[in-house]
Amino acid sequence: MSVESAVAYIKRMRSDEDFRKKMNELAEDETASWAAIHEAGYEFSMSEFKKAQEAIYEEHGITPM
Repeated sequence: MSVESAVAYIKRMRSDEDFRKKMNELAEDETASWAAIHEAGYEFSMSEFKKAQEAIYEEHGITPM
């Protein structure tokens, strides 16, 4: 698991509309969502995802609310 994997996932969610749509369709089912994330080759925990969000915010100069 890694923050780098989570950053790659976030970047793909931002750039790949089909992938984003698929992931969003599974968002209501946490188990299915995590399974799809792992099937897509990403390995990260929720805490690593939050660190990745912070890195993306910093990269784009975004201040979260």
